Amino acid sequence: MGDNTTEMVHYERDGKVGIITLDRDPINTYDGAFHVEFQGAWQQARHDPDTTAVVMKATGRHFCAGANMRNAQKAPEGSVVLNAWDEIKLIKGTMKPTIAAVQGGCLGGGQRMVWPCDIIFCTEDAFFRDPTATMGIGGIQSHLHTWFYGPRLAKEMIYSGMRLPAQRLYAMGQVNRLYPDIETLHAETLKFAHEVSEQDPLALRQAKRASDITMDIMGQHYVTSRMEELLDEAPVFKLASR
Repeated sequence: MGDNTTEMVHYERDGKVGIITLDRDPINTYDGAFHVEFQGAWQQARHDPDTTAVVMKATGRHFCAGANMRNAQKAPEGSVVLNAWDEIKLIKGTMKPTIAAVQGGCLGGGQRMVWPCDIIFCTEDAFFRDPTATMGIGGIQSHLHTWFYGPRLAKEMIYSGMRLPAQRLYAMGQVNRLYPDIETLHAETLKFAHEVSEQDPLALRQAKRASDITMDIMGQHYVTSRMEELLDEAPVFKLASR
């Protein structure tokens, strides 16, 4: 097993499976410093010639509790941090099967780490939530809610800040599998990834490209590409970018 370890996000390889682990105690919040490491790990997974499939998982109680609102760390001087839509494109554009393993809460912008993955496995108690309307933002910083949850459920979530259980998404086909606990989740996710990694890499790329092109024809690429235009309408983001 090869590895390249950073403070908050780890990338390692187990056979032909690349593993990205969010490891920011205690609840995996993100900020500029986190995203530098997160995006770096995805770049490694994307360009690792010995990796055929990629797993993204997290330590701790929650997969990601959203933005670090108390003691946010800026990105190191001189580093480049991709914006929300380009981060989504980075993950989606990794032309290898990608599997997200989600336990506990996946809140706010944490959802955009998971949405671009090809497959999502969750613990039975996992949930997704976007409370940003209570902060005057309204879930538009990376709005793929409507695409993945459907317009009515997405609006219900954003308007109220309610939890959207993984079990409900499983019934809708937006979550692939449910497991009773994090240990089983991680073990079964890795097992599945190893099975996938034994397939022909070219066949996997072709299958992924065909699926992604189909979704783009249905409009997903258009939504992602227009995020910058959408954010330009939001004064809170204009102020934050100055």
